[in-house]
Amino acid sequence: MTHAMCGVSPGAAGISFGAASRFLDTLERLDTEPHAFLAARHGQTFLEGYWAPYGKGVVHGCQSLTKTVTGIALGAAMQEGILGLDDRLIDLFPEYRIHTAGRPWWEELRVRHIATMSAGMDSQPQVTAPDWIEGFFREEIVHEPGTAYFYNSIACSMVGACIRKRTGSGLMEFLSGRIFQKLGIDPQRLLWHKHADGLENGSGGFVSTVRDNALLMELYRCRGIWEGERLLSEEWVDFALQVQNNACPGKAAYGGLLWVRDGCFMADGAMGQWAMLFPQKDMVVSVQQTIASPQADEAVRSAICDLVRDAQESPVLWTDEEIRALEVRMRTLCIPAPAYGENRKLLRSLSGKRLRIVQGTARFFADDLTIFNKAYEAPVRCFGFEEDNGDLLLCVTAAGGTVVCPVAWKGYRTVSNLKPVSENPACMACVTGRFLEDDRMQLEVRWLESCRIHHLTFSFDEEGADITTSRIPVGGFDVPDETARALWV
Repeated sequence: MTHAMCGVSPGAAGISFGAASRFLDTLERLDTEPHAFLAARHGQTFLEGYWAPYGKGVVHGCQSLTKTVTGIALGAAMQEGILGLDDRLIDLFPEYRIHTAGRPWWEELRVRHIATMSAGMDSQPQVTAPDWIEGFFREEIVHEPGTAYFYNSIACSMVGACIRKRTGSGLMEFLSGRIFQKLGIDPQRLLWHKHADGLENGSGGFVSTVRDNALLMELYRCRGIWEGERLLSEEWVDFALQVQNNACPGKAAYGGLLWVRDGCFMADGAMGQWAMLFPQKDMVVSVQQTIASPQADEAVRSAICDLVRDAQESPVLWTDEEIRALEVRMRTLCIPAPAYGENRKLLRSLSGKRLRIVQGTARFFADDLTIFNKAYEAPVRCFGFEEDNGDLLLCVTAAGGTVVCPVAWKGYRTVSNLKPVSENPACMACVTGRFLEDDRMQLEVRWLESCRIHHLTFSFDEEGADITTSRIPVGGFDVPDETARALWV
């Protein structure tokens, strides 16, 4: 991936046909759903693929990969002398000395500690708390900063709070001109979920493309220099790309808002949102997916490491047949077709009818994003149904408004760009449907900006319907099913 985003063939990058095929085979047979993948070597893209309905330019939730983006903001702030690793938190926020005076270790807490999971706390405020910054300064520091490990998302968001304190700018504004635009990332396309006080969530709220994430890791491969201009402080790059915290559980250590494992520096987001730098092979790998189990997580990591390890130093010659086979495969990538089950009689009987929720809760919008901001919640008030040439137009009303969404009914998927009805920014919906029995209908609802998939199951009767909302388990973010009762209007 050159800075102009040029590409080369896998063979030119030292990748054999067998290595590329084995990697794709592994992604598609595991307990995971791949969405997008990009690999580059020596600054040139050699493999890039999208599993429909996900596609090039589609933004996707990054989860904790965001922490590494916040680290890039810190590196840019250090380059301009705005922040330093040894700046004390209590000097940046003197208004909270009332909470920290006389309490252990608060005078020693520095920026380097909140950037390395070593702030010394064993707890953190809620991400959705309106006073999360003040809550941070109310926490007890129980270990000397720099000596222990605790996965502290709020401490990472505090890096953005420090930048805003010194500059008045949130993370998006701060990074747009300094980093994003210079790398060729369009800030207008990005989303960034915010804390209740309006600051971008620096620990998990970034929403971007697989290519954007690769470019951000490419900046680290170039050691913070882009087209001859130093964008990140050399001190920060040296700091970030070294082990700073060895007290982490498991196989990994922590650098500067980056994981360090198996010769790789990794921005790691839940459910498999990864951007990875392998310095030994001069390779960057970026992947977006939904992983449903720890076993699949390890298997995908191993598959990526195998692809990197198989990279040769000299170009590899491919046959014409191998070139054509890969081209066809990359053009036809898609997630498995949705479950199929038609019932034209029931579909026609629903047409023109409306259901009003009278008890419980039903979901359609990306309410899973309320983990970032409770204002994103948009429980459904009414469902309306219209038959459309054998498919279904679903009318969904919540407190913030109404959307009409096509539901694909014949074993295919369509993507709809819908207007948000609340502060929730997700708008790209892919909804499919099937009838389970003569009186039951199930919808699969996926918002492409999120990693979650949920099902809406309607059990119809003469008076209305019982509705169950269930989200496919992914581990660590699972929520119980919700039920609602609705009556025909």
